Amino acid sequence: MKRFYFSAMLCALFSWPVMAASLGQDLTPVGAERAGNADGSIPAWHADELSEQAHLEWMQRLTAESPLYIITADNMATYQKWLAPGLLKMFELHPESFQVPVYQTHRTARQPEWTYRNIERNIKDARISETGDELLAAWPGTPFPIPASPHEIIWNHQTRWKGVFISLHLFENTVYPNSLVDSLETNIDTYAEFYNPNRETPELSSRNIYYFSHILGPARLAGGGLLIHDSLRPMQKPRQSWIYITGERRMRRSPALGYDSPLFNSEGIRVADEIDIFNGPLDRYDWQLIGKREMLIPYNNQKMRYNRCDDPQALTPYHLSPHAMRFEKHRVWVVEARLKPDARHIYKRRTFYIDEDTWSIVLVDIYDKHDDLWRFTMRFSAYYEEMPGMFSSLDTYHDLKEGAYFMQCSAGEGTRFYSDPPPEGYFTPASIRKRMKR
Repeated sequence: MKRFYFSAMLCALFSWPVMAASLGQDLTPVGAERAGNADGSIPAWHADELSEQAHLEWMQRLTAESPLYIITADNMATYQKWLAPGLLKMFELHPESFQVPVYQTHRTARQPEWTYRNIERNIKDARISETGDELLAAWPGTPFPIPASPHEIIWNHQTRWKGVFISLHLFENTVYPNSLVDSLETNIDTYAEFYNPNRETPELSSRNIYYFSHILGPARLAGGGLLIHDSLRPMQKPRQSWIYITGERRMRRSPALGYDSPLFNSEGIRVADEIDIFNGPLDRYDWQLIGKREMLIPYNNQKMRYNRCDDPQALTPYHLSPHAMRFEKHRVWVVEARLKPDARHIYKRRTFYIDEDTWSIVLVDIYDKHDDLWRFTMRFSAYYEEMPGMFSSLDTYHDLKEGAYFMQCSAGEGTRFYSDPPPEGYFTPASIRKRMKR
């Protein structure tokens, strides 16, 4: 009853037919509005009508496009209604260098047909706990394509399609106004147990993502590793973590990283629950669904995917070089998280902007204890035909007060997607230790 009441309220608030809409007709298979917007600046979604080859050629053509216009500090007032507060703050702080190149919008996002079939089943079978803090049941696909609460939208982000088993080759840099911290090179293996294609029930075990990060460089850190077993039921069965210590050649249990635990690789600019923009338990915040709106967001950044993402020419002081970025106008869900009065976190308030076509968080405004805008996050996604689907090619985490930012990006050819789960036991501490000792 509560779910029906909230959905009805959304219909009145957003003036779009939530209850009347159906997947595959008014809505895309993942729950986005299939139609374009009134002025045609956001086109209708037709990515499912293209062959794999035609879609690939479409993506390759994007790299030759020129911006429709470029937003600067001088003309930003014209486009203010489509800009997040974090972007407006970037213009204010860096008026001489920061720009936003805006390109024609292409709704390129799509994913395997078998996930679409599961999303249809989730209309009836997916459910979360009464508090919204745990995901209890869902088939391998977006759990809540027609969301009835902000919790469901955040769970859609955490369980969105990212492939089944992935190996990533990443570079990470922290850029200060006058210096660049040595690049950290890592290899990350992740397995989304939630997307096990062989799962025969919507009822879920506690595990969501298995994650292992192996440091390749610089030499002073090479060989170390971090193993995480993430949880869909963090209140009942919290995530588990282990670290691999090169000198000891062993896996050691560590306190579970979560919430605002500092991360050494970002010089403190990013905390643990900002991995993948947001991850982990929802319990320390009160969540509010603000609405849905058209915004300029990073999208279809194929050049980042095809080129070396750690190009020093792109890592300019204060922000990425504008020539490396691509923004488009898309529709996003807006969800706000406010820290509960009795909870602890360094972030008092966060506003998340979630792309309707992928359910990925693409922008975040982050506020300090005084409600001042403190940090700002951007996700630059690209289409990966091997996945197939939209995946992050580069993320930037900005400290607006310090003028520094942390960048994490995939190294193009080093990214591998596998359609089958890894061998049984692949992500156990014993298996990791055995492989690391070779």
